[in-house]
Amino acid sequence: MRNNTKLRLRWGDFLIFLAIIAAACGIWIHLAMLQTDQTYGEIWLDGELYQQFRLDGSVHKTVQLEGKATEVTIEVDGTQMRFTDSQCTDHTCEQTGWISRVGQTAVCLPNRVMLKITGSTTDADAVDVIVQ
Repeated sequence: MRNNTKLRLRWGDFLIFLAIIAAACGIWIHLAMLQTDQTYGEIWLDGELYQQFRLDGSVHKTVQLEGKATEVTIEVDGTQMRFTDSQCTDHTCEQTGWISRVGQTAVCLPNRVMLKITGSTTDADAVDVIVQ
C-alpha cells in the first residue's frame, strides 16, 4: 500500500524563508558598509606592526621578512595582499589566497606573521564588538 501524502508549505515555512532571506540581506549590507575608500594593508610580526601601506592601487611589491620560525614572502598587488611563500610545514597561510576587504586577515602561525586589511569608517566612535 502506497502512502500518498502531499508535501504542503504552511505559513510558518514562509516565515522561515523570509527570515533567512532577511538575515542574508542584512549581512550583505553590513559587509558593503565596511568598505571604505581609505583601505590599508598591515603586516604584523609577533604582535607588533611591522609595516603599513595604503591599498589604493599604486602599491605593487614583494616583502620578504624573517618570521619566528622561517622566512615569509608576502605579495602586495594594488588593492590586495597574500602570502606567496612560507617555509613552514603546513603552508595554510599560502592557501588563504588574496585578501582585499576591510576586516579580512591571513595568518602564518608558525612564523607569527599576520596580514590585515583595515580602513577608516565614517563613524570613528563606532563600537567594533560587544562581548557579554
